[in-house]
Amino acid sequence: MTNFLSTFLPEITISILGLVVFFQILYYVILFFRFSFHKQKLTEPKEYFPVSIVLVAKNEAHLLIKTLPKLLQQDYPYFEVVVVNDNSDDATPQLIKDFQTHHPNLKLIHLESSVTNIKGKKFPLSLGIKAASYEHVLLTDAHCFPASTQWVKLVARHFNDSTKIVLGFNSIKKKIGFFNALIRFDKLHKAIQYFSYCLAKIPFMGEGQNLAYTKTVFFNNKGFASQNHLRFGDDDLFVNQVATGFNCTIEYQKDAHTISPAQSNFRNWVLLKTFRTKTLKLYRKNVRFFLRFYHFLITFFYLALGFAIYINLHQSFYLLVVASIVALKFIFQYISFGFAAAKLNETRLIPHILLFDILFAALNPLFFTASIFKK
Repeated sequence: MTNFLSTFLPEITISILGLVVFFQILYYVILFFRFSFHKQKLTEPKEYFPVSIVLVAKNEAHLLIKTLPKLLQQDYPYFEVVVVNDNSDDATPQLIKDFQTHHPNLKLIHLESSVTNIKGKKFPLSLGIKAASYEHVLLTDAHCFPASTQWVKLVARHFNDSTKIVLGFNSIKKKIGFFNALIRFDKLHKAIQYFSYCLAKIPFMGEGQNLAYTKTVFFNNKGFASQNHLRFGDDDLFVNQVATGFNCTIEYQKDAHTISPAQSNFRNWVLLKTFRTKTLKLYRKNVRFFLRFYHFLITFFYLALGFAIYINLHQSFYLLVVASIVALKFIFQYISFGFAAAKLNETRLIPHILLFDILFAALNPLFFTASIFKK
């Protein structure tokens, strides 16, 4: 057995590397190409459904003073903005009241105190959705602002008799610096996945900074009741629970993006990634398997590559085979990621796809390990 392994070890290592790349290419072609080459029609809505924009604010008056004008200036005939003041002790209530003098479609919901075991913003967000005047709600955060005045129109145009959930894209404000590029690539990579899965009729998550659904869907599924014990889940786990291949669609036009401020705290980002990794175990079984297998392949590819190079270091023919396999992998990856990045206005990240692929191959196992020990 030992002689057999030593004799055929070069072929075995190359076969393992080839198998890993084969599965990765399947992900790129069968899943990610769906979004990369997707054509979204710019059609006017048949009906302008009234929309309630709902957000929760806690001591964020300094952000709302910039966000509210952009929300209230939306080019849409029938909409309101519902702000839930979650026990703020800053100028949030007065700021909203000042805006209300000129904007009657701005609604303030006060949450001054509450005794609840519901974690995070689920409880105040539920109150905001309940208080919304209209059936169609569009969610965002106090720190986000729409990329254009067409945001509501572009998202709301998808609602019809069958479509009850619309997944949007929340981008990170571009800044000079490696960390900013890192978190933007992370956002891009995540969006490629949840948009592609949705187009494959297996929607599994959305982002609460740009997510729309109907009140009927929310209350028929008992809101966030199944994950009230978790700090996260008001976006990804809720969509994972209620979205199907028939009631969910995507909106990714540049004018339909929301934009979040650039993060500057690496520790907070790592903590967020750890919690998001931990909530993965609560996804549906088939989605959980596909996502975990995909992230396993990202890391294992470089382990298999390193081993194949080491074993065949002095065999030029085998090294050429290894190089061909690697080139094939990156050709398909650059095609799928490159076209997707262009769609999401992140073309500056395209030249650095290889660098970030290597980096996340090292980081993902660390996030997974940390999630095991994190409460």
